[in-house]
Amino acid sequence: MAAHFHKPTRAAWSRRTRALLERRAEPDREPEPDLTPSPLTVAIDVPTDGLLLEAASPPDAPAPEHEFDSIALPRGRRGLRRLGLAALALAVAGAVTVAVAGASGILAKTHAAAPKLFASLVSHAHVATLAELGAPEPPDEDPPEDAVDPRSPRADSHVTREGYAHIPGGVLYVPDTFASADGTYDLYLHFHGNVRVVRESAEHAGLNAIVAVVNLGTNSAPYLDGFAVPGSYEELLGSIDRAVMARGLEHPHRRRVAIGSWSGGYGAISRILEHGRGLESLDAILVLDGIHCGFSEDDPKALNWRILSPFFDATRRAAEGKILFSITHSEIDPIAYAGTNLTAGYLLDLVHGHRTEPQQEAPEHVQLKAAEGAVSKALEKWMEPISEATVGTFHVRGYRGNTPEHHMAHLLQMGATVLPELVARWQKRP
Repeated sequence: MAAHFHKPTRAAWSRRTRALLERRAEPDREPEPDLTPSPLTVAIDVPTDGLLLEAASPPDAPAPEHEFDSIALPRGRRGLRRLGLAALALAVAGAVTVAVAGASGILAKTHAAAPKLFASLVSHAHVATLAELGAPEPPDEDPPEDAVDPRSPRADSHVTREGYAHIPGGVLYVPDTFASADGTYDLYLHFHGNVRVVRESAEHAGLNAIVAVVNLGTNSAPYLDGFAVPGSYEELLGSIDRAVMARGLEHPHRRRVAIGSWSGGYGAISRILEHGRGLESLDAILVLDGIHCGFSEDDPKALNWRILSPFFDATRRAAEGKILFSITHSEIDPIAYAGTNLTAGYLLDLVHGHRTEPQQEAPEHVQLKAAEGAVSKALEKWMEPISEATVGTFHVRGYRGNTPEHHMAHLLQMGATVLPELVARWQKRP
């Protein structure tokens, strides 16, 4: 009985197998889809410092030993069960490939081969999210560029504030009012004046900036000569950057620059503006009772505008509100050449500005420890305003006095006149 049962069964199986192979060998029959397509290269965006990782089969993976057409068909019920399990495994592999790669073409081919089983597997396929894998959720929005991790040490935590650093022609100070969490710093570069007076004035005004002071001589000539060569200003800024690093500021990065002067120091500013190099970070110009010029040879009453021309563009930009340009002047008349009152008036005319009565009270009188002994109490002068003019952020303020002590007061009182303007500007525009 058993022999009669197995013999026709094997024969029938052999006939079915032979018929299947013959049908597959027919040239005009459409080939069956490949149920195991090679996985595509998939770009996976993983938050690992901006790296782009690739998930793909290794390029040197061995090829399968047999093609689909030459696979030996299983025999018996166990063989059929293995075939079913193999088909299920192939369908699962195809579903995972499509779920990861997102290849719509592969989905169409494999879906045609196993419509019911594969569609069910794809509809229930699940790809683990980053949260399920334990990765932190991304922030709702990008943090600002200047954001500092509160757990990180501040960039100014080891800054040396005592003493000073040498720079060409002067020194550099780190005032007590300076602070920087990330290494960014503003710079106030002053030409001509007692270094301790400038530093103390900056601290009195609450200026959050590095302070550098350059002294080259007693009048404008050494400053005009010292910056006559193009590139001198950029070299000075480079020296300041290195000095700031030597003072202990971590990751220093210069942001905004204000250049100022007292008396003959304006000569350096004139040359810097004339060359027009390295001015990308220039945000303010402060001139204390400076800017002198000669008279025209053709007209003894007319100013030699060529000497003033380096300040023309800065005046126009300040009138448009692009930079701060603040001038203080006294009533001193040198007679042989034009004083600061006349030169400031010339620049005002350039932008159609007009002097008016002072709108504000006299600035506070600053008592500096650094100035003790420099001027006797009997000769010490207060800043008494007599006129002012404003066009945009171009400011001109006149003060009473025509003595050397009045002239010196513009330096000693800078912490109450021009520096508060700079502090207010940089606080409003951090």
